[in-house]
Amino acid sequence: MQHLQEQQKWCSDPTTAETLKTAMAAHNGSQLKRLILWTLGLLALKNMSAVHSISTSEKQLYIVYMGSNKIPHALGITAETHSDLLSSVLGSAATGKTALVHSYIHGLNGFSAMLSASEAAQLSEMPGVVSTFPSVSCSLQTTRTWDYMGVNLDGESWTSTNFGKDVIVATIDTGVWPEHESFDDEGMDPIPEKWKGECETGQSFPEFYCNRKLIGARYFSEGYEAIWGQINTSDPTVSLSPRDTEGHGTHTITTLGGSRTTNVSFQGTGLAVGTARGGASNARVAAYKVCWPGSCQTADILAAFDMAIHDGVDVISISLGASAIDYFYDSIAIGAFHATDKGILVVAAGGNSGPSKATVSNGAPWILTAAASSIDREFLSDIHLGNNVTYSGPSLNTEKIDPNVYPLVDAGNIPAQNITSTDARMCGPDSLDAKKVKGNIVVCVPGDMLGINYPEVEVYDKGGVATIMVDDELKSYAQVFRHPAVTVVSQGVGSHILSYINSTRSPVATMTLSLQYLGIPAPIAAKFSSRGPNVISPDVLKPDLIAPGVSILAGWSPAASPSEDPSDIRTFQYNFLSGTSMSTPHIAGVAALLKAEHPDWSPAAIKSALMTTATPLDSKHNQNSHGDLTWGSGHIDPKGAIDPGLVYNTTSGDYKLFLCSMNYTDSQIRVVTGTDTAHVTCPKARVSASSLNYPTIAASNFTNTITVVRTVTNVGAPTATYRAEIDNPAGVRVRVSPDVLNFTPDTEVLSYTATLEPMDTQPWLKNWVFGALIWDDGRHRVRTAIAVGPTVDSPFF
Repeated sequence: MQHLQEQQKWCSDPTTAETLKTAMAAHNGSQLKRLILWTLGLLALKNMSAVHSISTSEKQLYIVYMGSNKIPHALGITAETHSDLLSSVLGSAATGKTALVHSYIHGLNGFSAMLSASEAAQLSEMPGVVSTFPSVSCSLQTTRTWDYMGVNLDGESWTSTNFGKDVIVATIDTGVWPEHESFDDEGMDPIPEKWKGECETGQSFPEFYCNRKLIGARYFSEGYEAIWGQINTSDPTVSLSPRDTEGHGTHTITTLGGSRTTNVSFQGTGLAVGTARGGASNARVAAYKVCWPGSCQTADILAAFDMAIHDGVDVISISLGASAIDYFYDSIAIGAFHATDKGILVVAAGGNSGPSKATVSNGAPWILTAAASSIDREFLSDIHLGNNVTYSGPSLNTEKIDPNVYPLVDAGNIPAQNITSTDARMCGPDSLDAKKVKGNIVVCVPGDMLGINYPEVEVYDKGGVATIMVDDELKSYAQVFRHPAVTVVSQGVGSHILSYINSTRSPVATMTLSLQYLGIPAPIAAKFSSRGPNVISPDVLKPDLIAPGVSILAGWSPAASPSEDPSDIRTFQYNFLSGTSMSTPHIAGVAALLKAEHPDWSPAAIKSALMTTATPLDSKHNQNSHGDLTWGSGHIDPKGAIDPGLVYNTTSGDYKLFLCSMNYTDSQIRVVTGTDTAHVTCPKARVSASSLNYPTIAASNFTNTITVVRTVTNVGAPTATYRAEIDNPAGVRVRVSPDVLNFTPDTEVLSYTATLEPMDTQPWLKNWVFGALIWDDGRHRVRTAIAVGPTVDSPFF
């Protein structure tokens, strides 16, 4: 069951964070293999760990990182170069070739190989090797949303972008279903000459499936197979090719850049009727498959980044992640840095561990980090009780339920033999008495077993008519269940229903088909969306933006279970998912439109345009209560981002100085940037990370006055005057100098200082407070969010 219908592929650490530090340095120690299960309704981490000792002779998959590759391929960095280096440690050329798994030779320089801890340690000391670290495993994280966001098919604002024509967008995910109608290339021009990618063949994936829309598809399984063994190609649920058999990758890539497809609805019903399309519907798309049953190896993810850089991608959308960890250990941060350095914007999911604070991941400042929000649409079903009380809940009930009144039963009152009432109420397998289920509507309270048990399956298999699921998390969005007669209610409503059952001699109910409701108050931050602050660098506000990620209808792989129940063999062309995996391609799609409109803009400029034009959410709503830690700069405004007025440009050099501010050593900085530390001169006096030229200003551990410098570039009218407006955070006085910026054709770039002073009342000692600096020229309002808060203690270190 897709309990969070998101399955954001989430990397699990090979060790605990503290042990990982030791393992990275000494290449030995203990390894904690964690499978982090992201389930649609629970939004909880379930640790299924097995700790075992790794001896110095036991082989595991290591990444041997040698920095960035700035040498033309023709000059000699090849797989043979890496094999020779391996051979010098392993003792023979044959052994070196056998051990080599991946060779990174494009944007990166390095390789992955099966090594013992002692061999990895020996390699780490060799000239040219920046570091060696274990590959870790990752496990998994529309028809209205684009209109809701203002990206209208007939909108004048988008004429000049031609909906991303010839921009190349890519996903690093579970692959793609190439026959899907969203990849129709009718009317598209020949593939751009800059494209160097391929449509790789594989099991049931002939090359001709690519076309002028889906221009590239690759798969990376070597890292996975090095650890888990050869993929079983006889398994019909797995395809050793770029083909998507899980659905997640097809969903994200069609959201990002799918062609326009009219008269789409959910399973041919009246739900979500409209035109399905990606945000950049005229863009070219490419899919990089890195995920296999139960795992996405970071060795494979780095290989995908390396090839995307080689192939000529403009924007990467990646819905994979890991628990927050220092950037020199973070393979996604490293791959994204090299992509950004090559002019590629990387948008990544911020995670689904909300609403707790300090849970956001993929927080490196060169990554655009996505949070998830609702849209103005809901799908609800009514439950009419025999006492004339009616409750509504999210539901995708598409099969007609006989309008008869049915007996209503509490699952806890009908346990199977030898099953307790508490266990029966969870509705796990074989927990209910079939005779007492048959013909009834059953109320289940699955609790922490949701995502492991499938309550509606137990009810259906025992002859039940419908299921009422009680769960506070699931009530926020509609999702697909194995058997469609399911309505979700909150714990509060569930208590009322159970009270009615237990106080009535013959309780009864009816349940209606689902209806679509528009005009629902939105956007509201999804409860599951991870919140800041970023525990690794809290002086950079994260997440960056919030975008639609709740009940998103997009393309689906017909080979995938639509409900994640392996017994569910229904085939869907479109499916609903929720999660930051869904908001990520929405943001990446708008970024592609900006790339088409402004092809010379840097990734940082595009990111800045999106952030400074975003709209803050209503903080009075309880799910928005953490303010900017929930949504960053705000909800994405595509129309405003096309013409932002000013942008904050951040260079690779700026990011390197930012790493200096984190007290990273030269070797740790090299792990991220790949450059010789001679190119990075860290100031003798530590500079605050708040000084990074970022489109927001954040200050943690705020006790004394601080001053930061920001530099803006005028991308509007050549002559413009901007005046500063200040919304002071509670307990903070903000002064800006100068408070007027005069741009001329000869002066496109100007700097200013922002000084943050503590006042007598100091709420920021315990809680984060928020404000903003707005530069206004009468046409543009360039908003820089300001966040000030206490010391952030990382839960990982």
